[in-house]
Parts: sequence; C-alpha cells; structure tokens
Amino acid sequence: MFVINNYLKMTLLACLLSSVLCAADKMQAVQHDSISAYAINSRTHEVLLDEQSDLSLVPASCMKVVTTAAALQVLGPDMRFQTDLEYDGSIDAAGVLHGNLYIRGGGDPCLGSGRVLPALAWPQQIEAWVAAIVKQGIRSIEGTIIGDATRWESALAAPSWLWEDLGNYYGAGASALSFNENAYTLFFKPGSKEGAEATILRQEPPLATVKLVNEVKTGPLYSGDKACIYGAEYSPVQFIRGTIPLGVKEFAIKGAMSDPAASCADLLTKALESRGGVVGRAPMRNQQPRVVFHTTLSPPVKDIVYWTNQKSINLYAEHLLKKMGEVAKQEGSTQAGTQAVTAFWAGQGIDLQGFYMADGSGLSRKNCITAKQLVAILLKMKESPHFALFLKSLPEKRNYKAKHGSMSQIRGLTGYIDDTVFAVLINHSTDSKLEERIDAILAAATKPGNKQ
Repeated sequence: MFVINNYLKMTLLACLLSSVLCAADKMQAVQHDSISAYAINSRTHEVLLDEQSDLSLVPASCMKVVTTAAALQVLGPDMRFQTDLEYDGSIDAAGVLHGNLYIRGGGDPCLGSGRVLPALAWPQQIEAWVAAIVKQGIRSIEGTIIGDATRWESALAAPSWLWEDLGNYYGAGASALSFNENAYTLFFKPGSKEGAEATILRQEPPLATVKLVNEVKTGPLYSGDKACIYGAEYSPVQFIRGTIPLGVKEFAIKGAMSDPAASCADLLTKALESRGGVVGRAPMRNQQPRVVFHTTLSPPVKDIVYWTNQKSINLYAEHLLKKMGEVAKQEGSTQAGTQAVTAFWAGQGIDLQGFYMADGSGLSRKNCITAKQLVAILLKMKESPHFALFLKSLPEKRNYKAKHGSMSQIRGLTGYIDDTVFAVLINHSTDSKLEERIDAILAAATKPGNKQ
C-alpha cells in the first residue's frame, strides 16, 4: 500500500466526514442522516476523526467483521466442519439396507457449493456420496434417507430478519445440514409483451420439497430483476411475485431452500434411484446405533472467513456464528452465537455499551454498533496472530482494505488505510450516491500522488 502522511490523513478523513454531513449546497439529501464516524492512527493512537463515534447505528454487512474476526480466534483458522454418512440396521448379502441412511450435518456452509476447494458443486457431491454408498455395499434402502440437521437448532433464520428477505438467496438461514448454500435458481422466460405472464422454465437444483406459486409478470425492457420470493422456512409453498425484463431469452433469480436438509436427502434419493436402487419413503424404527462410513470435510475456517468478507455471504457468517455458539455455549443457535461473540469481545476489553448483536451477517436491522466499537475491534485484530488472514479477507478497493455494509437507507464502511483504522456508519440516508462518494474520497486519500 502507499504510505500517506498523517496531515494528509487528517485532512482527507475530515473531508470524508464533511462530505457525508449535510452541506446544504452539495448534499441536501443527507440532512436527516444519522452518522457515526471514527478514525485512529493504530501506531500513535492519535484520533484522526471523531463524529458521534459513540452513536449506535445499524451496521448492515459491516457486522461481518465482528463475526469473522471472532471466528478466527474462537474456532481457529484451521477448524473444519464435518458431514457424515451413517446408517442404522444391517446390510444383507443382496445389498439391501434394513434400516435408514442418514446425512448427518455438522454445520458446513460450503457443502455442495463448489465455491472453494475441497467443496464440490452439488451434482459432484451427490455423486461422491452415491459412490461411497455403493462402496459400502448398499444397493437399496428398506427405510429411507434422512437429512439430519439436529446438531443445531431447528430455526434457520434469525428471528428479526424481514419477511421480504426470507425467500431469497441472501436470506437463506443456517442449518446444521446446509447444501448448495441453501439456494436454488429459477429460470424464467418473459412474455411477449409488458404485463404478460412469465413462465418458469426450470429449477436448479430440482427440488421436490416445495411448491412454487408463480405470479411473476413481464416488466419493461432493461428493467432488471424486480422479482421477489416470499416464503417461510419449512413452508411447502413459496410465492414468486414481481417482474423480470422483456426481451431476454431467459432470466434467472435465486431463492432460499425452505428445508435444506430435506432437499439434500431428496437429491441423494433420486440419484440412487436413477441407478436402479430402491429407497423407501418411510423411516424404519431401529434401536441399533448408527455406523459412520463416510465423512466430508469443509474448507478450513480461514477460507470460509475469506469468502464471507470478500463476497459478503450472509449464510457463511450465520454458520460461523452458530458454530461459535456450539463451541462456547454447547448450543448451535443464533442466540448462543451472539452471546458467544459478545462475550469474546467483552473479554478482549472492548467497551460494548450500546452494542447489540442480533445475527452474524448484518441482515437484521436490530443490530447496533458504534463506529468507535468497530475501530476498537479492528485495532484488537492487529494484535492477533491471525491478523494477516483477517486482513486478506477484507475486500481491497484501490489502496485500502475495508468491508462495506449496504441495505436500504443504510451504508457503512470499516477497515484499514495503512496505519489508519476507520469506520463510518450512516443510517436513514436517501442519497443514492453516498457509497460512491465515500469511495471516491478514500480513493483520493490513497492515490500515488499522496505518498511520502
């Protein structure tokens, strides 16, 4: 990175603040914004910027730095999640399992995603499991295949997530048995004119566990994705409403699996049956202990943290949160996870007055944090042996490393510019150019002409 002298940092960070405050001649759109901003030199501890730094605001995805920084230390960078194939009962000479087969989830957020090795894409993961089942000598199953997500709480989403988020891919909740990032893709064909019905062409992966009620219409040319999926977790019915654009051959939107464990089991069932196996539809009661015969390991936590921050994947953050709850509180739940993370940062000497954590990803609007607390956590991470991994996980834009947070009427940015650690949180904003303006100012602060 380029090195910026302290005077320039103070001047340019002050400009950052002034440009998000309500200069009437430039930014009338932000005169009703709530702003918390703080910046400090991590080497000298000189405060460079302080504007309502103790004001608690909604951080959006800036909350992910709180979660991921804790995860590297609570879980360790090399920890892996584990998914087991198990069976109960017995296997006879003809290859019939007189019992049930289980996919025992251990909280792997990457299972079947194919995003980062060793995680396989969902078709390849199903094939790997089929091969393991055949190798075990199982050809047919008298009982059934059960997706076992009982290691964690049954609730998937955080209780305070909005209804309009729950059915969409970014609102997919964390299950002990998540699969394909708990998402599916719907491919639509628009109608021949604006206002005409849009038709669902296909679903990937194909899910038999949910009924889709399609109310999508055709919108204007170039209107983009204006469709939304509505449905609660475990609901057998999901509604799709809104529009897709006219004039395209097909258009894709992504939804959240309402029951990922059941969907995972159904996909494996169909794969076995396509190869001539017979799988029952009702579980058998069996008192025999389960036998583990195949294990799938996730990528290490450090890689999950990297993708959580780089791509702002809500599901990954929620998995890390629940796993920390399991490790620290012996309960894989959102509540236990938020308690574990809060206790961890309090134990690190962070003043958490005004802090409230409702989830791990920042999707909840009940989250509250101050700019000063974000900076304190980032400063504490500079003392951690895992700092290099954490810093690498933050997106790099021009010459600073920072995590953005963005929801309707909410913007946030927190990270590092050389020795400067900063955070800016803005709520109740109606300025659509606000994030671009903050980025431009930071770009000016880090351009080559400003180096010593």
